[in-house]
Amino acid sequence: RNIKLIANEEALIDSVIKNHPERRYIATTKGYWYYYESENTKDTLTPKRGDVAFFDYEIKDLKNRIIYTIADTKPQVYYVDKENIMMGLRDGIKLMKKGETVTFLFPSHMAYGYHGDDKKIGTNEPLICTVSLNDIKVDTQAKN
Repeated sequence: RNIKLIANEEALIDSVIKNHPERRYIATTKGYWYYYESENTKDTLTPKRGDVAFFDYEIKDLKNRIIYTIADTKPQVYYVDKENIMMGLRDGIKLMKKGETVTFLFPSHMAYGYHGDDKKIGTNEPLICTVSLNDIKVDTQAKN
């Protein structure tokens, strides 16, 4: 059942990607895709475990209908790998550099999965998340 579910979701995501040939989507080994709305090519620093990531994001369904606006999700302060957030965001944030805006296409197993979010996101719903990483506060206590 899960294999069939993932295959269906991947087909839906694939059609979103094919409908936007102007975007350079990047596939990840974790099973989601992303493209840069705005890329920071000057910096190399990305959030690591223990750092604090300050970001904004919105969530849409695969038909591009907004589920949660940036105002709904309010500015996020996330202690990287030390707090429980959506699995896809947890991984995707670590790919980003300060000042970047990235749009992620998450299959449901990287989003809210079978359970949904008990509000607006249903069972097994793939999502489009557009994330702006506003700042990174490096964990100075981290042991290298």
